[in-house]
Amino acid sequence: MADKALSEMIAAFAAGCMDKQNYMQFKDYMDESGYLPKGELGELQNIISMIPVILDLEKPDPSIKDLVAKKLIGMKEEIKTRIIEEKKKTTAAATKLSKSSINSPKNKTISFIDRKALTTTSAYQFGDDDAQIPIPQRKTKTPIPEPKTPTAEPKKIESPGKTATPKPIIAPPQLIAQTIAEEPTSQEKTSSGIMGLAALLLSIVLFSILGYYTFTSIKTLNGTVDDLTAQVNSLKNQLGTANNFISNYTFLIEFFNYKDIIVTGLSSSDAAEKGSAQLLLSFNQKEGLIQFKNVKPLQPNQGYQVWVQSKGQAYSLGVYQPSGSEYLKISSFPFLPKENIESYFVTIESNEGSPTPSTIIYLSSSTTGKILKGRAN
Repeated sequence: MADKALSEMIAAFAAGCMDKQNYMQFKDYMDESGYLPKGELGELQNIISMIPVILDLEKPDPSIKDLVAKKLIGMKEEIKTRIIEEKKKTTAAATKLSKSSINSPKNKTISFIDRKALTTTSAYQFGDDDAQIPIPQRKTKTPIPEPKTPTAEPKKIESPGKTATPKPIIAPPQLIAQTIAEEPTSQEKTSSGIMGLAALLLSIVLFSILGYYTFTSIKTLNGTVDDLTAQVNSLKNQLGTANNFISNYTFLIEFFNYKDIIVTGLSSSDAAEKGSAQLLLSFNQKEGLIQFKNVKPLQPNQGYQVWVQSKGQAYSLGVYQPSGSEYLKISSFPFLPKENIESYFVTIESNEGSPTPSTIIYLSSSTTGKILKGRAN
């Protein structure tokens, strides 16, 4: 046998996918002590046995769950229809069996009743002394008779001219028909019990599966709704923050659209002081902004007053009480040409403002620290 064909036969035998013809051929080859590569069959069998561990389990698509649930619901209606049909067939078979039992040869005496016997039975029922035939009744538990003392048996007096003839004991036809109708066959009881039990078990299984998939679907939907609700709330908060920013800083956005903005930095002449300010002015629009950073805290009745110096005179740009590093709008803008402005500086004054700057300059645009006589515009 060629090496390639032998390797293929070994691989097919190890995988268990060899057809009958090749299997017989391979078996004969092994029975005749044919050559087999050492360890190849064992290695292949080990590898194939490890396939269930090596392969990753794949989870079915979630949509298959809905398809299975729909299929089970459809099967439920089909099973109900089959149960109803089986009950109808069982009822029809029982009715046919009852009719055949009544019309059988064993019960023909019910249809052909001797008129004389029937008359005798009726007479017994109404108290005729000549009628000696008792009416048969349903079997009941006969009580144990108590011992009686022997008594003389009364002699039967027969009327002259009559001979004793045996009379047949025949039950009324109504009683026999009722007895037959009240005795269902054991086969009917067994089949009805099995079908009812099977229908009950199947209904329980179907409702359990349907309830499980309904519960998992509702749980998944609730989790998705909670996630979406959290995302919507987060977006609402972000939108509210953005709206507040826009409403609070609309003037800032509009101001930075101006083309003639002059930026001036203010700092302290004292190296230990870390406070600073940034002044932004637009002389064409007569508007400005100021931003304080790391300034020292003020007393409740104090404020930072900003000044501009032009030709030896100081003009006030307003008093401010910053609470952070936000931009504050300049409350008053001097009608001065920007070419005549010499410097800007900040002093600590009362919160109502001062007509002239104090002698101590806190921040300035120059390091000279020269105090000039000024006036408020």
